[in-house]
Amino acid sequence: MVSIPNLITVFRVFLVPVFIMAVFYGRFKAAFLTFLLASLSDALDGFLARKLSQITLLGVILDPIADKSLIDSGYILFSFVEKVIPVWLSVIVVSRDLLIVFGGWLLSVFGKLDSIRPTLLGKLTAFLQFLTILVVLVKVNYDIIGLKELKFLFYLTGAFTIASAIHYTYAGIRELNGE
Repeated sequence: MVSIPNLITVFRVFLVPVFIMAVFYGRFKAAFLTFLLASLSDALDGFLARKLSQITLLGVILDPIADKSLIDSGYILFSFVEKVIPVWLSVIVVSRDLLIVFGGWLLSVFGKLDSIRPTLLGKLTAFLQFLTILVVLVKVNYDIIGLKELKFLFYLTGAFTIASAIHYTYAGIRELNGE
C-alpha cells in the first residue's frame, strides 16, 4: 500500500537534485524555495505518518536518506561552490551523518536497529542544520545577513552536531553491549 507520508518523502528525494542544480547554477531563489519546500515536507510527512498511523519500513529508511541527502548536499555546495559555510562545519555535519549511517548499519547487523530512535538532541541538531542552510540561502539571495553574524549560528550548529554524534555513538555502543 502506498501511503501519503511515503509519497511526500519520495517527493522530497526528487527535490534534492533540483536543489543541487539550483545552487550549482546560482539560481538561489529557486534553491531557497526548493529547500524550504523540502524542509516543510519533512515536517509534514512525519506528522502525517504518526497521525494517520502510516509509519512504514520504507518511510523509516527513506526519510533519513532524504534528509541527509538534502542537508549534506547543502553543506557541501555552500562550502565548496559558494564558500559561505566554513569547510570545518561541513566536515562535522557530513561526518556525523556517515557515523549515524554506519552505526545504523552495524546495529542492523546485530538485529538491534529498532532500539535506536531519534532523540531530542538529534531533532534539535537537525533543526539547526536546516536553519543554517535556510539562513545561508537568505544571505545569498538578499545579503541582509553578514558573514560575521552567521558565525554564531555556525558554531552553535557545529556544537550541537558534535554533541549529537557523541550522544548517538554512546547510545549505539550501549545497545550493542546489551545495556
